[in-house]
Amino acid sequence: MGGAAADRAGAGAGGAVFSLALWTLRRRKAGSAGAFVALCGASVLLTAFGIVLRSGIGGGVPAQRYAAADVLVAGPRSFSVTEGDSTKTEQLTGPAPVPAGLVRRVDGVEGVRRAVGAVRFPAELVDGDGHRVRGAGDRRSEGANWASAALGSYERSGRAPAAPDEVVVEESLARAAGVRVGDTVRIAATDDVARRTVVGTVRHTGAGGTLRSPPVFFADATARALSGREGRFDAVGVLAARGVAPGELAARIADRLDGERAEVHTGDGRGTVEHRDVTAARHQLRELAGSLGGTVVLITMLVVGGTLALGVQQRRRELALLRALGATPRQIHRLIAGEALVLAVTASALGWLPGIAAAQVLRRALAATGTLPSDFAFSAGPLPMVAALLVGVLTAQVPAFAVARRAAAVPPVEALGTAESPEPGTGRARTCWGLLLFVLGAAASLLPLFSGSVFAVAGAGSGGLVMVVSVLVLAPSLVGGVIRVAGLPLRRRLGAPGLLALANSRYHARRTAAGAGPLVLALGFAALQLFIPATVSAAAAAQAREGGLADWTVTVPGSGVPRDVLRRAERLPGVTAVAGTVRAEVFGSRELLDSAEVFPYQAQGVTRGALGRLLDPGTVHGDPERLRPGTAALSSQAAATLGVHTGDRARLHLPDGTRARPRVVAVHRRGAGFGDVLLPAATLLRHGAGPLYDSVLVRGTSHGGTAHTRAELERLAARYPGAEIREGGAAPAGQEHTALASLLDSALPLVPVLGYIAVSVGNTLVMSTLARGREFALLRLLGATRRQVRRMLLTEVALLALAAVVLGTLVPLLPLSTVALGLTGTPVPYIPPLLHLGLAALASAPAAAAVLLPAGHTLRGPLRPGSALR
Repeated sequence: MGGAAADRAGAGAGGAVFSLALWTLRRRKAGSAGAFVALCGASVLLTAFGIVLRSGIGGGVPAQRYAAADVLVAGPRSFSVTEGDSTKTEQLTGPAPVPAGLVRRVDGVEGVRRAVGAVRFPAELVDGDGHRVRGAGDRRSEGANWASAALGSYERSGRAPAAPDEVVVEESLARAAGVRVGDTVRIAATDDVARRTVVGTVRHTGAGGTLRSPPVFFADATARALSGREGRFDAVGVLAARGVAPGELAARIADRLDGERAEVHTGDGRGTVEHRDVTAARHQLRELAGSLGGTVVLITMLVVGGTLALGVQQRRRELALLRALGATPRQIHRLIAGEALVLAVTASALGWLPGIAAAQVLRRALAATGTLPSDFAFSAGPLPMVAALLVGVLTAQVPAFAVARRAAAVPPVEALGTAESPEPGTGRARTCWGLLLFVLGAAASLLPLFSGSVFAVAGAGSGGLVMVVSVLVLAPSLVGGVIRVAGLPLRRRLGAPGLLALANSRYHARRTAAGAGPLVLALGFAALQLFIPATVSAAAAAQAREGGLADWTVTVPGSGVPRDVLRRAERLPGVTAVAGTVRAEVFGSRELLDSAEVFPYQAQGVTRGALGRLLDPGTVHGDPERLRPGTAALSSQAAATLGVHTGDRARLHLPDGTRARPRVVAVHRRGAGFGDVLLPAATLLRHGAGPLYDSVLVRGTSHGGTAHTRAELERLAARYPGAEIREGGAAPAGQEHTALASLLDSALPLVPVLGYIAVSVGNTLVMSTLARGREFALLRLLGATRRQVRRMLLTEVALLALAAVVLGTLVPLLPLSTVALGLTGTPVPYIPPLLHLGLAALASAPAAAAVLLPAGHTLRGPLRPGSALR
């Protein structure tokens, strides 16, 4: 009976505490607003990134040219590496091709009316002015085999192509080019620009609106030759017999193909096979969410924790009174936890719709830079919102527990006696944790000094983030130290308001750190995320310039260089060396601690004779001129990561997932400029890089070439619409964007994160400033003018921003330097001055506004002596 009574009493006390929490939130709306804004912003951020992750798994574009196929069979979209009991699966950027013999096997499955192999390849009409023709919606066309027309919904006119020089053209293309059935038109395909006869047209009548890639149909044999996929198809489309459901037929086909490297798709899954750019975009979204997701959760926890701590600090007098009236530490815990729970649930729910809007804004921004296709649709659903709610509650409860523990630990009498005193700068436990994090982060940042592998570089990047977090933990002491040092030479010039600001900033260390800490986090995080890609891009450009031995480079922006250019350039007078290059992503693997590990690498394929004559990758060991089929050259970092040396066999997977074991013939140091993996171009062209070269390198009889050779090369390039000739060697491997576009690709996902931190900093400083009304009134009573108080506040903001910029710049320098050493071989990172100044300005502006605007509102009213005594 006594135990039951105790339980009822405990439950009643718990209900009373929760009621008190609700009453406190209703009565102290201004005091709760800061935590509410921080939690709502966290929900917006988490919802947006949850939608990004969800879209990377299930978003995309519905099928169009394969929409009439009930089932699609394509190669695998991933591959697996097994070492012992460990298996690692890696996603490819698109489905691999399938053997042509698969058509016959699928055609024999019960319920299949017809199985059709499909190939696709670059093919564009050229108008009379030499411009490439686009279809409706300014869409780029693609070549395809005529048999694959059965997999789409088309209204046809004319006849099927039979001869190698005959084509059937999509209606909007024919209209844009001004051609009709029976006319001839120039078509730029993978081999050459040739005249072909239009023997028919097709008009898309299926769902999905404007075709994303209007087709140019060739005879089947011609299309297979132009695609470079002899003996293989991009996909096999299946038309079901009458009365057979697609799902049932797909199951039968999967049973027949059990053990084959093939996957079966129905419904929306067909779009992932048809639209390779959408598949690549989903892969990028998954990488984006994976790389930033954990960091976003960490940042929201730190920001929300700081805001809750500031709110509780401002209520120390109230909590001390509750303790003096008999409230137990457990009840203080329940009070703060209950407030945090109510705030987290309501704020998270209110953040859902803005989070969806933020995700759409991010989608449009990524589409504008070319990272996503313009018609890529984000997939929301309830999961991102539910996840944001759960993470929001956890994000509020964890710091609430820590804050409540500190608030409840003070004895009642001591609590009343110290309620009006500022808390000390940094407690002993907090200092120990901060120092431990800093030492661990610094140790991880030094790893590239001892190893050139990707593990060391990744460890250094993670160590940099740990160091930034440690500075946030130690902020009261560190910010106070920076302000103390900065104030020494300024004391004589600050005047009375400035001296008071200096004393305020040092005495109220926690208040100052609450505003400066998140700014340090923002600057440090942005530096690591932006300056590392900037360093790699700058190093890649420098290495390409140093190692490029060609006099000219021929490219076709937005497309590729036909193979015929290479053959014709070799016959030009005055040309001594010609080579084609192609870029793609490959994967290396190894066993590490009984676990399979897979690493993506930028690879560059080169035709025979390029290395040494047209490209100098900076050979460290071996002989790159021995590059042949079955061999590879690796960068120093890739060799160290994969644990191989010259003469060993590397474990690679090619762009289509094919397993390869090439022998390493050389190790080079210019991996950023020419690719971590160098392979024969034929290997990459056959295994997923496409049928076109990315560039053709040309060298003349004398260094720099001759005017006559250049003129001949220009006449050759004029045969190919869009072809450009650039002086010097090849562009950095794998860089499809300019340096600015690459920087934008890195910066755009950070905008919502940094925006959230900026709003949180403003929110924290507004809370702090509004809580200083008594202080401002006391200064006014002592004779200070409004202008002097504003000068004091402006000096405080300047000192706060100075401390944040100094710490946010100095702390990431160690990991930036070691990462630069590991990636580029030089310990000097590339920090764009204007970008750094812009980050500093963007960090300081919200802080200034968040202090001066509410202070101006507080100071605007008449002076009431009683307000200084409350």
